[in-house]
Amino acid sequence: MKKTLLMMLSFMFVMLASRVEVKACTSFVIKTADGSPIYGRTMEWGAFDLQAELVLVPRQLSFSSELGGGKKGMTWKNKYGFVAINAIKKPFVTDGMNETGLTLGVLYFPGFAEYQSLEDGEESHTMNNVDLSAYILGQFKTVKEIKEALPKLRVVYSKDIAEVFGAPAPLHLIVTDSTGASIVIEYVRGKLHIYDNRIGVMTNSPSYDWHILNLRNYPQLTAFGGHADKNIKGVSLVPFGAGSGMLGLPGDVTPPSRFIRAVAFTSTTNPPKNIEAGINEASRILNNFDIPRGLVREGKSPEDYHLNFTQWSTIGDIKNKRYYWWTEFNRRMRMVDLKKLNFEGNEISSIPLDEVRTEDIKNRTNALISR
Repeated sequence: MKKTLLMMLSFMFVMLASRVEVKACTSFVIKTADGSPIYGRTMEWGAFDLQAELVLVPRQLSFSSELGGGKKGMTWKNKYGFVAINAIKKPFVTDGMNETGLTLGVLYFPGFAEYQSLEDGEESHTMNNVDLSAYILGQFKTVKEIKEALPKLRVVYSKDIAEVFGAPAPLHLIVTDSTGASIVIEYVRGKLHIYDNRIGVMTNSPSYDWHILNLRNYPQLTAFGGHADKNIKGVSLVPFGAGSGMLGLPGDVTPPSRFIRAVAFTSTTNPPKNIEAGINEASRILNNFDIPRGLVREGKSPEDYHLNFTQWSTIGDIKNKRYYWWTEFNRRMRMVDLKKLNFEGNEISSIPLDEVRTEDIKNRTNALISR
């Protein structure tokens, strides 16, 4: 009886956490026919305009972490340069790729993220949770290195950083290296958890292990439809059309449902024959997770709300070290080639994600007129 009650309370807590803060991000990794990994991710945030920029962070640049209350944490110097997307024009790395191809996404993790405690005398190897993404991109080449290094650090939550950002910052991370190895990094109940992300997918709350367990509720999903010879007592059960193998695929935008859909799409995708085809396929999958303005509304009441919608999406060609993005304002895909960038500078440089916040539409009328 107690076990049943605890399970019911746990389930209610999960649903409550999802309803209170459903900042929605979806990430995945697919592979081409030759095994080259391609990363995709959407950023949903509606509390305010993130004013995101693409930043170039040089190698050998020095950093220090603020722990809150005037306390200083660890300092470090970048081993690798990287490009990343920031937020509110501050050094808050939300997504990015370093010059080795290591690619990282920061996803919202409300209701479950709980970081380590700040201990006196441990400041030299302690950082705030928002700095973790920049630290990983600047320091590591492989997920194996990350798995060895993170247990030696303390990661704490800073209310000061949250106030600067303008919202709480409970986060978890997905990291993928050039071999295609991928991990999910979470801090729950003050403990570090690193999961091998063999499924290649992550969304938001609950934790990664919960999402993997929840997959067992959907073993019936398949890319193949029903058969014409199925019937019940002579009544034909011929499907109405293609896609009947995916009956039961959840269509809402909650994190558990998006996780299931992302697994369904990525696990049934025919391996693209090359990188170009892989970039195209990743973009087609990402389109399924776009949230238009108005579909998701959060707030104290139906009259007092803010929207939650897709602000931008990214793709990482990890093999060729190319980083792609598009935004809610302009769906034309843009790209930077990290192999051609100069990471020898001594300061961070940035460009806006959109030169102009207007859709770039090519007019082909004259092509028809000239025929």
